[in-house]
Amino acid sequence: MPDCWEIAVRSDCALPDNFVVEHRLDKFIADRQRPHLQVMELDDAGGIVDPRVACQLDLEAGQAQAAFLLTEANASSCVRYFRIQQSHGKPPGKGLIELRQGVMHQEQESYQIRTTNATYLYHVRGAGFASMIDRDGKDWLSYRPFGGSDGKYRGIPNLAHPENHFHPGADGCRSRILNAGPLKISIASESVDGKWACRWDLYPTHARLTVLKVDHAYWFLYEGTPGGALDEQGDYCVTSDGRRRALSERWEHALPDPEWIYFGASNVDRVLFLAHHEADQHIDSYWPMEGNMTVFGFGRNGLTKYMTETPARFTIGFAETKDFAAVQELIRSVTQPVSISAAAP
Repeated sequence: MPDCWEIAVRSDCALPDNFVVEHRLDKFIADRQRPHLQVMELDDAGGIVDPRVACQLDLEAGQAQAAFLLTEANASSCVRYFRIQQSHGKPPGKGLIELRQGVMHQEQESYQIRTTNATYLYHVRGAGFASMIDRDGKDWLSYRPFGGSDGKYRGIPNLAHPENHFHPGADGCRSRILNAGPLKISIASESVDGKWACRWDLYPTHARLTVLKVDHAYWFLYEGTPGGALDEQGDYCVTSDGRRRALSERWEHALPDPEWIYFGASNVDRVLFLAHHEADQHIDSYWPMEGNMTVFGFGRNGLTKYMTETPARFTIGFAETKDFAAVQELIRSVTQPVSISAAAP
């Protein structure tokens, strides 16, 4: 067993504050005398910049992984150095993400996850998000257990049709918490028949879905309420080529690479972004439904579903700005992994 792991973290784009880095700990052996991790940031000469970096240890399927926080300290450097070692003391710092289980939300048991800029409500049996609430208390999903476009059609990611798996309000899935720490919470969900499976990893700044198993073609949907309610004339969407459209405009075409979109509301100085990591040429689409909600889909045209790939990854989150360049940089930072090498400074 190594006494410690020394790594260099590189990124070719600016990373947001409270960005979480993850690193697999090869040859890790659990030590009852040292059940926690200590992470130190080093400078390029090996000197200690921060002796107590906020971190967590995740143990899953026989593998150990360290998750630790990048703060603004030394943020101007494109290469940052860290030492990871086992420790008897608990990691420092207040948690930036918090889990509550057993919360009843819109008539279903839910996980409530609070982060630095969002509160997520995830239906345990539906295996989908019923609410995504911003800092001002506005719900950008607004699922309700009644009606249609005014309630029960809404949610993220609404993957499997017609089975309705991974959709809030449904009851064909089961979910469990894989890891819950101060920096990251992981949820595993699968259909009761075992034909579909996915996981969500939630961080202080965003949430990432990995589609692991499918029974047929699927889509990824955002069916919700930008800024709390759909305003077709004032609300808008923007794609990675900079094209902006009012949410009154219907369209069907493959999004440009990189494949992402964000939705904004006229009364809010933030946006909700959605990104598909694996670029493709499938048709994507948007239309407003009955003046009540967005219907946006990666890999959707009408009721036709195009995506079949597994694993496939999607990332969602709020950006606390409407500026295109700033949102573009944030999406880039949370969808393009940092480079990690086992190298001491």
